[in-house]
Formats: sequence, C-alpha cells, structure tokens
Amino acid sequence: MPACLGLDYGLRRIGIAAGDTERRLAFTVKTHTEGEDGSILRTLADLIAARDVGIIVIGLPLTADGRVEKMAEQAQRFADRLRREFDADVVMWDERYSSAEADRWLADAKKTVKGDRDAVAAAIILQSWLDSLPDEEPETAPAEKHAEESVEEPADESADEPTDDAGEQDGDGS
Repeated sequence: MPACLGLDYGLRRIGIAAGDTERRLAFTVKTHTEGEDGSILRTLADLIAARDVGIIVIGLPLTADGRVEKMAEQAQRFADRLRREFDADVVMWDERYSSAEADRWLADAKKTVKGDRDAVAAAIILQSWLDSLPDEEPETAPAEKHAEESVEEPADESADEPTDDAGEQDGDGS
C-alpha cells in the first residue's frame, strides 16, 4: 500500500504529515516555513523519495458553508503544481475546522511552537482522508494466512493411526 503525505497549505507555512493506506495512521512530520526552510518543492521531493510516497492529500480550505474562495483557489493551484512536479496522486480534501481541532489538541501542551499547529492540522487532514477509505476485507486474516502457509494438513488423519486385524482403529472403537 502506498505511503502518503498530508499538507495543510498556507502562504507562509505548510504543515506536513505522513502516513500510509495500510496502517491508516497519520503523524506529524514538520512545518515548512516559506523564506526560512528553502523550497517546499525540494522538501516534498525529499520526503516523497525517502518514504516512497504515492499519494499527497492537500487540505482544501472551504468556507464554513462550503464555498471556494481565495485561499481554496490558491490551494488548488498549489495542488496543480504538485501534479505537474511529482509522480504521485494529488487529492484535495475538505479541511474545514482542522486548525481549530489542532488548537484543541495543542491546548494541553506545555510549550507550543507556532508551526506545531500547521503540522498537527496536516495530520488531522490526512487522518480524516485515511478514515474515509473503504474497508477492504482480506481473503484471510493475517494469522490464518500465516498458519496456512506454515502447516500442511495430512491428507487422511486416520491413515496414520494403527488398526487392528479387523481394520478398526485402536482406541475408543470409532
């Protein structure tokens, strides 16, 4: 299953989270600050290569009533640029209230760095997308599959048991 990145896009800071579609767990990576951390494209290229990323989920900052306004348009343009730059699927995902939720998560932290909010928001966006993926029923449970691979069943269990002269099995007479 492919690894994925989640991005909380902003003009000054971009929160970055990572996860994968198999474990379905997102976690913060960092916050990229424009003008301080170099090129966001270089940062993303490095992460994509290091983690073998196949999917990039970008938060779409819709208004509370679901309208696309200036910031959402800018996020969409950023997504278009990533589609041209990288060999990965780029998905836009509704991020309404992710920053407010990040604030709630960080409220108990003793020391919060301003960029923490963006990385946590990226993890919330990515986790929301991962949670929306349909459940796939495996053919067999992993433990069952492992057991099937490591244990061969005998063709006829009764063939291994000794029989008396009349052809009946020893023991309980069955």
